[in-house]
Amino acid sequence: MHVILVPGFWLDASAWDDVAPVLLQAGHTVEAITRDGDTLDEQVAALVERLDDVASADEPVVLAGHSGAGPIAYMAADQRPSLVAHLLYVDTFPGPAGGCVNDELPVVDGVVPLPSWDVWEPATVRGMTPALRESFEHRAIPEPAAVPSDRFHYADAARHTIPATVITCEIPATELATMVADHQTWAAELVATEELSIVGLETGHWPMFTAPRELGELMVRALATRPELA
Repeated sequence: MHVILVPGFWLDASAWDDVAPVLLQAGHTVEAITRDGDTLDEQVAALVERLDDVASADEPVVLAGHSGAGPIAYMAADQRPSLVAHLLYVDTFPGPAGGCVNDELPVVDGVVPLPSWDVWEPATVRGMTPALRESFEHRAIPEPAAVPSDRFHYADAARHTIPATVITCEIPATELATMVADHQTWAAELVATEELSIVGLETGHWPMFTAPRELGELMVRALATRPELA
């Protein structure tokens, strides 16, 4: 299956360099992209354009989004549900209509720079060694200011029929599954997903750096089995 890997905030396609080989070894084709656009809708449109180029109803693809790219992948799938076979959320989830990724991130000269490490919770930076932090800082790309604060909007209820897997890293899978089962407001789109799996990977928010092989193996497993709510 063709897997499109969409990196989260402050990252480009190279963030997936250590994950892609695991997917390739399992027989998938892999395309890591760098998000393009100055607004949320522009980044979604660029991903939709890529879907139109590489996917069809007979050969749909997998969209994998990390962090802030999870909602971008979901909004693209909403526009082309017949072209997406599976959604993979890497420590992220699709937010409710009218919500946003984070409208409190500090904006400097029209962009959101990578925050300092001391603003993150311990669970977020778990596994991020000094070397990994330095590497991230060197590769970090400032995020266009509008992308984290632009609002989510959806149009096609068929998005709920796309199988989805959440790979949760900061929150245990059982805890997240309970939140979804309780129909918490922020989880409305997960609640509405007809085939949902929640699996845990005990590491920090950037598993492509801290546990790339384990992340790749969970992605392979998710695409090999029928999802169930865990």
